[in-house]
Amino acid sequence: MTKRTAGTGSITRTPSGKFKGTIRVTIGNEQKRISKTFPTRKEVEKFFQEVSQSNIKYYSPTTISEYFEHFIQLKEGVYRESTLYGIRMFYRKHIQGSILDKTKFYTLDSTVINRFFLGLASHGYATSTLSRWRKEFKSILEMAVYEGYLEDNPMNSPRSIKKIKGKPSRNITTFTLEEVQKLLSFDNLSRIPLVYQMYIVIAFLTGGRPQEILALTKGDIQIDKVTFNKSLGLRGKLQKDCLMKTPWSNRTVPIPKMYGQWLVEKIKKAALPEDSLFHSSKSAYGYLDRDNVGCRFKKYVKDVLIENHLQHRLYDTRHTYATLLITVLKVDVKTVSKLMGHNNIETTLRYYTHPMSNNVPCNLVLPVGDKSVKQVSKVFR
Repeated sequence: MTKRTAGTGSITRTPSGKFKGTIRVTIGNEQKRISKTFPTRKEVEKFFQEVSQSNIKYYSPTTISEYFEHFIQLKEGVYRESTLYGIRMFYRKHIQGSILDKTKFYTLDSTVINRFFLGLASHGYATSTLSRWRKEFKSILEMAVYEGYLEDNPMNSPRSIKKIKGKPSRNITTFTLEEVQKLLSFDNLSRIPLVYQMYIVIAFLTGGRPQEILALTKGDIQIDKVTFNKSLGLRGKLQKDCLMKTPWSNRTVPIPKMYGQWLVEKIKKAALPEDSLFHSSKSAYGYLDRDNVGCRFKKYVKDVLIENHLQHRLYDTRHTYATLLITVLKVDVKTVSKLMGHNNIETTLRYYTHPMSNNVPCNLVLPVGDKSVKQVSKVFR
């Protein structure tokens, strides 16, 4: 690399093969370091030339989309991998292609940001989710202020909405082990169409997320295990590059061979396309609608568990899976966390473990002991 004269900036090669230019500039009476990443060295040189010839107080060489990759590179090794992944997902799913995507820093104000987040709230996201996304976007702008791209953070403005109310959090109502066994009874399952039978069996025996289960193909189902490696997006479209919620969501979950054999036989007999287990010709992207499955699930639960008047939802199967394994069946937390696709056990214990009633029959509880991932497949036999 050619050595540059002091004060003319430095150029480094990033792990991704791009070139990162860093230069010190005077803003008012202060010296600040600004940097930007480009595909080629020549573009970095041009960036340095523009900076040296501009009034840096009003100089904003990037849009938010251009600054985003630079921000991620700055935070690598500072933020946890899961945090960086969450910020990337938020950008790709919501900022990219939105009103904020091509907005210049010097035109960015609290009104534009408020409009963006109010639009997200109208899609039915939870208040906690909206708060997390606001915090992530604010941290990106804070770094831009530090590097001299912005004079101040518009999210600190009195006109900026501090908290956006989303949909209220819902109560989690888990099933008891006895109720799960009733719902997984082949006699009871025969009351509903095959596609819903398969969904319910997989949901209870793997604790999979609805968007992961609906994206399954024939090849993901084997006699003794189910493999999760792809997911559907918000509107039922397969995520680009089969992107999962987190890197740890790619996992293989063991299931009882009795049910695995049943699933394999049903799949062979059913006329299903090779690339989709839950295919629907009526949907826009070819996958069964999640709301449709949810309605069928509620009706099935009501028909089988006549005395249970609780309002159950699809995601309750995931909470039930974790709760039964940990609190009733005494499976070690690390194993359960791995099967759930979590990065750490805190997530599993804090959000997915709920108190169970004490009236579970003793003959349904397995002996306490150390159970490995392979042994978990025996849980619901």
